[in-house]
Amino acid sequence: MDAASCSGVLSRAKLPVSNLHKFNQTLGSHIVSVSCQSSEGLNNVNRVSSQALAYTVRESYLCGPVQRRNPAGICAAGVATYGENAVEYESHAQAAEDKVGVLLLNLGGPDTLHDVQPFLFNLFADPDIIRLPRLFRFLQWPLAKLISVVRAPKSKEGYAAIGGGSPLRKITDEQAQALKTALEAKNLPVNVYVGMRYWYPFTEEAVQQIKRDRITRLVVLPLYPQFSISTTGSSIRVLQNIFREDAYLSRLPVSIIRSWYQREGYVNSMADLIQKELGKFQKPEEVSFIVVAYTFCMVPLQKFGMSD
Repeated sequence: MDAASCSGVLSRAKLPVSNLHKFNQTLGSHIVSVSCQSSEGLNNVNRVSSQALAYTVRESYLCGPVQRRNPAGICAAGVATYGENAVEYESHAQAAEDKVGVLLLNLGGPDTLHDVQPFLFNLFADPDIIRLPRLFRFLQWPLAKLISVVRAPKSKEGYAAIGGGSPLRKITDEQAQALKTALEAKNLPVNVYVGMRYWYPFTEEAVQQIKRDRITRLVVLPLYPQFSISTTGSSIRVLQNIFREDAYLSRLPVSIIRSWYQREGYVNSMADLIQKELGKFQKPEEVSFIVVAYTFCMVPLQKFGMSD
């Protein structure tokens, strides 16, 4: 999620600090993040979850359930491994012989104010973002052009307020390095790649580098905690199209981590981050804060003793 476009606020709620960890454990990982007001806040969110992501990647590669590639492509529920040579429950020794790649997928964002309008065009030209009836699909690009031109001035104001561009690329690159370091510390050397959906470096560029590096097994890790058709789903669709048309990639075993919102390390890192920020106030028990979550994960807040 980009700092200039954080959305999906569930509720403004007061919650005693003593109940914060209990709240996170009960609500599970329906929490995505606290409200993003700066690149620093986003950076903290990414950094604190790198260890949790490392465990997720390692477990999906070594112990994930295995399925054969199907004609529809590489996408499947949960964590699944695909490829003609995939075998179930590989040992660590076998894993060490592979040249493992981890592909991080993210939204992307404009590097400069000049990039805002073309970035928005790429976003709204995605049929998973704006779904038109089959009869009107020829209007997808003209409509994307119109919306991007109309929305660009307001969006530029938002990006100007956070330094003149999106911090997401820098943050994701730092996340990639942190993940690589964490995995290597667990004796699993990997190459980590970053592929953005709507701006540079595009997913297609990352895949070409994966081919050049002759990766023998690939773990795909979308940096969206929950699965949604318009985020993870859209990125996976791009991979489907690329893999389907490439002889080398079509034989590459691929593990896809569709969601990781329920990982204990991630939930705890969110609780710790909120706790740290609340500690900056003189009376943290009186602080109101905003919980941000995707709408498809909405849970009645009254269940947790929270007011609307």
